[in-house]
Amino acid sequence: MADVTNYTIENASGANVRTDLNAVFGAIQSSNSKSTDLTSSQCVAGMPFLNTTSKILKIRNSSNGAFTEIGNIDQANLGLLSKSGGTMTGQLLLDDLASATSPALSFDTDTDLGLFRQAANIMGFSSAGTEAMFFSGDGITLKAQNEIRFSDSDSSHYVSVSAPASVSSNRTVTLPDAGGVVVTSETIVDQVNNQDLTGMRSITPVANNVHNLGSTTLRWANLFVNDFNLSNEGHKNDVDGTWGSYTIQEGVEDLFLINQRNGKKYKFVLQEVS
Repeated sequence: MADVTNYTIENASGANVRTDLNAVFGAIQSSNSKSTDLTSSQCVAGMPFLNTTSKILKIRNSSNGAFTEIGNIDQANLGLLSKSGGTMTGQLLLDDLASATSPALSFDTDTDLGLFRQAANIMGFSSAGTEAMFFSGDGITLKAQNEIRFSDSDSSHYVSVSAPASVSSNRTVTLPDAGGVVVTSETIVDQVNNQDLTGMRSITPVANNVHNLGSTTLRWANLFVNDFNLSNEGHKNDVDGTWGSYTIQEGVEDLFLINQRNGKKYKFVLQEVS
């Protein structure tokens, strides 16, 4: 192994000059190879150096303050990732200062599409230079009413899920429910059409005196209630043009009618038939 040198030819006798020349040429030939890194006094800016222990080829930086590693001479392509691709053995660190308009991970012909660091522990995804969604510890957030789409078998049509144009506060939909049941509008309609709606509570129309329960041609078979409350408040009847509020209640032998406007109580006259 040739001795390392600072490439200086000292003014000396012929034999000593020859020794210096041989050292310089040997250093050039071996990239100043040595089992340990050189000291600063042995180096000049731009000087190549090979550490024979680590097999790392280096070059002295422009300020002659340190070496910059080039790669391992015992590995193909100096152990560096080739332009044509390959397997990395460490982290791929992208630019922290990238943005939606210039994402850190992008494409040759579509430079405003890709991934970027939106904030600490938040990764953004941009399309056409605009942040379309981001990933965080809370999950995936789609922005600006972007949809989640589920295509059919030939991808000719899809079902989408998206947020409304405006919501007053955050909403969470959990699927399935605690019992493992996923309730959709279709399953609710199926229950109404084909099943008893056991366990239901109040059913209230969206507006007063607008919607019907049944119709003139499609009627419910039986109506099972406790007290029966009747009122046309806000309107009037077709006989005397007034409005009323009554409650029908059952007794053991009689049927009673209570006028809720004046508190008067009446009993229906019932005639027994066989």
